[in-house]
Parts: sequence; C-alpha cells; structure tokens
Amino acid sequence: MILKSFTSRILNKTILIFLIPIILLGSCKPSRYLKPTESLIDKVEVKGVDKKLEEDAKSFIPKANAKFLGQKFGLGMYNTFNTKKGAYKAKPKKIGEAPAIFDSTKAYSAMQKMSRFLLNKGYFNNKVHLRIDSIGKKKIKLTYEAFQGPVYTIRNYSFNILDTALLHLYTKNYKKPIDSGKNYDYYLLEREVSVANNLFKMNGYKDFEKSYIRYKADTLINDSVRKSGGKASHQVDIITIINNPKGKDHHQAFTMNDTYVTITPGVKRREIEPDTIRKNDIYFLDKEGRFKPHRFSDLIFFKKGALFNNDDYLKTYTRLGDLNLFKFINFDFRNVEGDSSKLNTYIELIPSKRRSAAVNGEFTLSGSYLGTNAGVTYMNKNFFGGGEIFEFKLKGGLEFQPTNFNGLEQPRIREKTVETSVSILFPRLLSPFNFNLSRYSLPKTRITLGYNYEGRQQFSTGNIFTSLSYEWKENIKKSHYLTPVTISLVNSHIDSALAEQYILSGNLSALSRYEPYFALGSQYTYLLNDYKIRFGGSFVYFKGNIDVAGNLLYLTYKLAGAKINTDGYYTTFNRPFYQYAKPDLEIRYYKLLNRNQFIARFNIGAGFAYGNSSAMPYSKLYGTGGANSLRAWRARQVGPGAFPRNDLKPTGADSVRLNLEQLGEMKIEANLEYRFNITNNFFGFKLNGATFLDAGNVWNISDFEGIYPKGQFEFNNFYKELAIGTGLGVRLDLSFLILRLDAGLKLHDPQFESDRWVIKHLWDKDFKNQYPSFRFMNYSIGIGYPF
Repeated sequence: MILKSFTSRILNKTILIFLIPIILLGSCKPSRYLKPTESLIDKVEVKGVDKKLEEDAKSFIPKANAKFLGQKFGLGMYNTFNTKKGAYKAKPKKIGEAPAIFDSTKAYSAMQKMSRFLLNKGYFNNKVHLRIDSIGKKKIKLTYEAFQGPVYTIRNYSFNILDTALLHLYTKNYKKPIDSGKNYDYYLLEREVSVANNLFKMNGYKDFEKSYIRYKADTLINDSVRKSGGKASHQVDIITIINNPKGKDHHQAFTMNDTYVTITPGVKRREIEPDTIRKNDIYFLDKEGRFKPHRFSDLIFFKKGALFNNDDYLKTYTRLGDLNLFKFINFDFRNVEGDSSKLNTYIELIPSKRRSAAVNGEFTLSGSYLGTNAGVTYMNKNFFGGGEIFEFKLKGGLEFQPTNFNGLEQPRIREKTVETSVSILFPRLLSPFNFNLSRYSLPKTRITLGYNYEGRQQFSTGNIFTSLSYEWKENIKKSHYLTPVTISLVNSHIDSALAEQYILSGNLSALSRYEPYFALGSQYTYLLNDYKIRFGGSFVYFKGNIDVAGNLLYLTYKLAGAKINTDGYYTTFNRPFYQYAKPDLEIRYYKLLNRNQFIARFNIGAGFAYGNSSAMPYSKLYGTGGANSLRAWRARQVGPGAFPRNDLKPTGADSVRLNLEQLGEMKIEANLEYRFNITNNFFGFKLNGATFLDAGNVWNISDFEGIYPKGQFEFNNFYKELAIGTGLGVRLDLSFLILRLDAGLKLHDPQFESDRWVIKHLWDKDFKNQYPSFRFMNYSIGIGYPF
C-alpha cells in the first residue's frame, strides 16, 4: 500500500509542483527586466523566399526566445535565477535561455548574410530589406523581406587544370555537381571541392589541399545576348580551376614504402629493449613486451609500392582504435631519404590501462513498479597478447510492486534477477571455415559463458548458457551479427497453484513453457544505419533478426531413430529441447525538422513452435508496455489480445491469472515521437521535450484460451485490439547520459469488451468506482532514448 500511495499521489503532486512554477514563469511578462533602451525580439518573420530555402534562410537571422505550449519556459527559468531587484544580474548563471535583446548591428548584418545566402543559391540580383515593428512595450517584431529576382541556371562546365596528371585523373572520375539547366548552387560546388580533394588524396596526392581548387562563375554570356538584342537568359558557365603548389609546375604523387609500428609504454610504465620484428614490410617494436606483432599485421592497410591512399590511413586508424587497447594513436609520414616520392609510415601506439573495473546501476520506475539494479564489470585488455579483451560481468536487481492489486494481496518484491557472464572478444574471426570478408570488415569473435536467474512470484528460472558469436561490418552502414551456436540448459520451477490452473484449463501446451529444457540454436541479426542514431539527422534505420533452435537436434534424432519420451518428445540430458523459429523486424524513420526530430517506428515479431515443441519457451515470449514501449502501460501489462484483466476477480482461478505475466507469441508495435528543445541551459545542461503516440499489443498464435481468454491472434480483429496511448516527456541531456521522464495517457485499451476508448471516461467517477485499480496515467523513468 505504501508503494501504491507513493505512485498515485506523491509522484503526481511532485510533477505538478515541478511544472506549475515553470508555466507561471513562462506566462509572466518576459520583458520587465530590460533596460529602458532595450527591446525584446518577440517575433521574427521571413517573406519573399522560396519555400524550399526558407528554413535555411532563417538560420542567418536573429531568433526570438523559444516557445513551448505558447510560453517562453527557457526565458522564464533564466529570469527566475538571474534577476535581482527588478534587473538582470551582472554575472548570470547558465540556466534557461537568455533574453533575445534586439541589436541593430547584428540585425542588419543578418540581412547581408541572408542576401549572401540567396546569391549562393543562384539569385545574383537579390535584395533583402528589414522592417522593425513595435508590438508592445519593449517588444518588437522583425520582418526580413527578400526580393529574389531571377535565378541563374548552369549552362556549361569547363576546366583549367595545369597539372596534366591531375586533369586526366579528375576528368576520368568527374561527375557534374549540378546538371546543366539546374539552378546555380555555390554549396553544391563546395561539396564538389571535398569530392575532388578526396579523389586526389586516394590516388597518391597526400599533400593536396582544398585551397588549390576554386570555381569561377562566368555570366558574360548574358551581356552578349543583351547586346545582340535578345532576351537575357540568366545562365552561367562554371570554370573549374585547380592550381599548382606555389613555385612548382605539378603536384607530387607519393608511393608507400615501409611501415614502422612502435608500442611505447605510458607514464610510469616499464619499458624494455625489444627486438624489431618484420612481417610483410611492417616493422614492429614492442617496448612493453606484451603484444604479439603478427596479430596486428591485418590491421594495417598500407602496402609497399602502392600509391598513398587516405582511405588506407583512415581504415588503419579506425581498426587500431576499434581494439580499445590504445589511448594514443599517432601517425607520421616521412619522405624516404634519397627519394622524395616515397613515404615511410611511422605509427606510435601508447597502450591504455590494461585492467579496469566499473560499477554501474540505475533506478527505474514504470507506473507502480519501482526497480533498482547494480552491477560490476571487470575488463582485461590484450588478454592473450593479440588484442583480445576478457570481460567479467555481475549484475543483480529487484523490482517492487504494490502489496495490493485489484483486491489481490501480492508480495512486495515482484522480481529478482541475477546475471553473470565471462567472455573473450577476439579482434578477428576464429572459424574452421573460410568467410569471404574483406580486410575492411572489422571482424570480431566472441566466446561467452554465463548464468541468468529470474525469480517471480509464480515462476523462477535459471539458465546456464554458452555461445559463439561473430560480428563484422559490410561497410559503415551495414553490420552483421551471427551466432552459429548457442547452448542453454534451463532449470525452472512453477508455482503449484499456477500449474494446477493450467492443467484444469486443459492448457498443457502452455504449461510446457515453464518446464526445464535444453536448447541448441542459432541467431542472425542485420543492422542498417545503426551508427547514425548517435548523430541525429534524417535517415532510415532497419533491424532484421532470425532466431532458430532445435532443428539440427531433431534431424539427428530422427535419422538415428531415437526414442521419444512418454509425452511424445525427444530429450537431451533427460529434458525436452525446444524447436522453433522466431523472426523479428524493426524499421525506424528519423526526420530532422528545423533542428527538432520526428521518429516513426514499426516493430513486428512472431515465434513459431513446431516439431519437438508445442509451445515457445517462456524466455522467448513477447511482452509490451513500459518505458521503451507503450508508455501509457506498465511493463508486460498489455494483452495478450483482448485478455480482460480488469474483469478478473481476486478469487479462485482469476487470482492466478491476475498474477500472470501478460506475454504472447506475437507482437506488433508502432510509435510516433516528436522531439524538441526546451532550453539549452537547464542548470548547465540541455533540457529537451517529446510528445508521442504509441500503439501495439501481443497475441498468442497457439490456442491458450483456457488460461488467456481472448488472447489469440485473429487477422480480422487484431487491429481492434491495439492498445493506444499518448503522452509527454522530458529528457535531461547530461552529454554522457540522458535521463528521461515520460507521462503516458491511455486512449484505447483492448481489455474492455465493448467500450475500449477509455479516454472518454477520464473524468467518469462511475468508471473509476467500477475499476478502482485502473490507472489512466503511467509514469516511467528511463536511461537514454526509447528508440
């Protein structure tokens, strides 16, 4: 009861106490602290600019203080902490958003910057005017009005490249940055400068710089047209000019010679006098004496006699950095004495600390479920001398719940978990088979041995497991993860009352979910653009996964004519093994909208038991709800299907069902989220907001109606059984960590038979009296973004 009281009353009041002052601050007169000669920029408007260019044009002009729900919260916070006796303090604190005070010099300078932007976009004859209007005491509105004039288009390209070798290389690989007839765009030409610079640096020209390239826009063709009495065509010819180095008649192309790798101990580390070891024109000198040089030769991409290629440098740097063994990686290219066209490469590596330990933990909240966990990780780098990483993990957690739910007494501790594992990561592929991978794929092999324990009020399970996994990158966008072998030996215990209800309901197949078992399986995961999540922007993220188990064992036993047990199954170690296939698919669309971000996500998965299994194992079932899912519901408190949880009574068979985890063999989930900035200075950190809409559910594919009534997937009805919720959230960005608080509101709840749009009962006392345990709001605390 204490926990329930905390969640339903104290948390609600705490959030209201936090929000109300901010709302009041934002509603107060924001300009009252300004000096008599100062004015606040309240609105900024841009007119006369092409719609496609409007957002970019706005980036050059002053901005009013940001608004959220019509209020200037950032300015309100700034005014609260940075004012005294009706004026701003001389030394303001970094909190909130400083007032956007009008500065005439900056305002008119912005007008020129905007005009320059339009010129760079092909509007050579544009003009920009600024109008300043007073819209209240100490409040002004800025209006930037552009008269763009005709846009100039590209007619022809020509080249003026003095170095004939560069001319041949450039024209051989050249692609027009802007097609003839398209609008002139200085920024696309600037992008071509980077393309050309990379081309030369990949073909031997190490010392080439962007400053050697420039473009000349020739508009004289329009003058000749006008002189002949014709109508001006507003076209431009582009001349690509690539200059030689000062005082030289060509650019120098370099070829690679020898590579020298030196491993130097850091401060206060022991240094030895090692021998130099040579392998494939690479010379190794390990002054720490604990590295195996031959293990590093595949990480270095410089090849003697080949042209210098900047990509080889970047890939070598990335591969060495990816080992996570060195705190400093320094490259130096030096001319070979007597032949200035050849380069020797010198790589100095300073190892990081070999052994490290880290303690971590977190606090979680999802509705009335309070949780905490803590763990320790020990790491030993370069374990066998070839860049291997040994890792030991130990983690434990508890989740608490109300002691009374819907009239049913419950234990205070809802879940206990313990996880421990040891693993060794090899920076290469260890396999008896040949994988056709390029040297650029960053391959890794991981061998893991571990144990997991999960204890709930009606069910507990312990899992001893081991696995062999590979991971590699096809390119920067595409990643592959293959686990050809994973072995699990699971011991489990089910509460006798729950087992009895399964038996009475005739759901023996469902009961098999909780039996001890042996599993031999494989998994494969493909990721697209996962690295872009860290950088934001607009992109599509894709994750595909397939998990299969039991097929090899079943085929072996079948061919060998092995005997089945009394239940009709093959067994290993005197326990049945699961046979199933479980495909999953997740697609996300990230779209940048004026520095804010919109995300659409769709996730679908299903588990199919067959052959030696009549049901999916408990650990492979789907749940939904919680901080990273349907945020208006607590974790695993949705479905399956239209399972009528709130109609169950705390007596007899219903009392057992009330305590069941709401899991299923199939899941469909979709989310929409809009993320925006509230202020960049909330006690020195960024404070961002989000509004979201979540929908989804889980279902059973098999017939478990006896224990989960109305929980089976039906194609004609599943869309009617989607749980739908909406809400608001705040994210405190600490740069190294993001703390998240979300408040979700239920809109559509499939557990009710005929009146599922529960939002209309938000203020209905009769509904609340009929379902006293039903909560419209769910609060959740999380670490990082939900997706």
